[in-house]
Amino acid sequence: MPPIADLHDSLQDLSELIDRRLVITDERLQVVAYSIHESDRDRARLSLVLTHSDSWRVPPAGAGEQTVEVAGIGRVRFTPLRDHRHRVGFLLLVLEPDEADLPPVVAAHLSEHTGELGLMLSLRTLYAERDRNRVRAFLEQLLGADPGARAAAASALVAEGLLGASRHYSSVALGPDPRDPAHDPTQADATARLAVEATIDFVGRTSTASVVGAAIGGGLGILVFPRPVVAERLARILQGEYAGLRAGLGPLVGDLTEIGESFRRARHAWRVGCASGAEGRVLAWDRLGLDRLLVRLPLDDLTLEDLPSPVQQLLTAGLGQDVLATLEAYLAHGGDAAATARDLHIHRSTLYYRLDRIRAVANVDLADGLMRRELHTGLRIAELAGLVP
Repeated sequence: MPPIADLHDSLQDLSELIDRRLVITDERLQVVAYSIHESDRDRARLSLVLTHSDSWRVPPAGAGEQTVEVAGIGRVRFTPLRDHRHRVGFLLLVLEPDEADLPPVVAAHLSEHTGELGLMLSLRTLYAERDRNRVRAFLEQLLGADPGARAAAASALVAEGLLGASRHYSSVALGPDPRDPAHDPTQADATARLAVEATIDFVGRTSTASVVGAAIGGGLGILVFPRPVVAERLARILQGEYAGLRAGLGPLVGDLTEIGESFRRARHAWRVGCASGAEGRVLAWDRLGLDRLLVRLPLDDLTLEDLPSPVQQLLTAGLGQDVLATLEAYLAHGGDAAATARDLHIHRSTLYYRLDRIRAVANVDLADGLMRRELHTGLRIAELAGLVP
């Protein structure tokens, strides 16, 4: 088979030559290319590989060909792919149930062509790294203050085919929740980068849609889509190892040069999400309500002394999260005790006990509408500012 410049075509040619379905992964076992999988069984196997391969144990650096039993797939033969110096990935082939090993003719064809595939994979990896660096530079320009640089970056992203042309664009701010007990500030940038890459990889594996993204520092990454973002789909992507991350969705903008404004609001939505518990995993700016205003306060400069006195007293009295959550639920339900008890799944007597403690500690009349507004808004600002113990 003469050398072919395209990795996908070369893999398909080899697949047809040996009449086997083939998959190529990178060093991290993330799928890079695969041949046509026509039968239901082959497609089912491919689905499992696409979904789980990057969670498998990577063979040691010096390992040669290995056959590994993989749940749901069968015996998978891992053939290392190398360029002139390094291992750059693997060629995966599923053995048939009745095969002890590959037939000699199949093994010979694999041996003949894996060198070519390794060089192509290496070249593809270099191009991919170049594109990632260019995308990062373009996104930094889009987020900058120079109109000329923004216009040039927007034009280059579309002209180079890195992002599709569209009538509107949206952004995502993505990063770990700094309030999560498991949060490691030293790993925040790396976590954001991996989450951005995982999202881009998911889009690439499941569609022909375009998306670009990069880590921008401060524990945050940015994603730019030439379409609205489906919050539920993004939430599904951010499961498993990325369950501790939060995402904010910026509003649509009519021109790519305006994506910086969309991202500023996406970043605000991300911050609100970090203060909203599990329900804030993915939040859209368009659905924030009053938080749109509150999150634009100088939250990082606020202290307890800046809050209304009753709120200060509640936060320093050591009441516990259950009591504070009860107050917030009671305020959210407009003082409806029955609805609050149902929402919290507690007996009404428990609710009244907690409310009495709140009245005594803060010396407040919870029947006063203005006081309820002061408490509700003050507590929310405290949550956004990270002042709630």
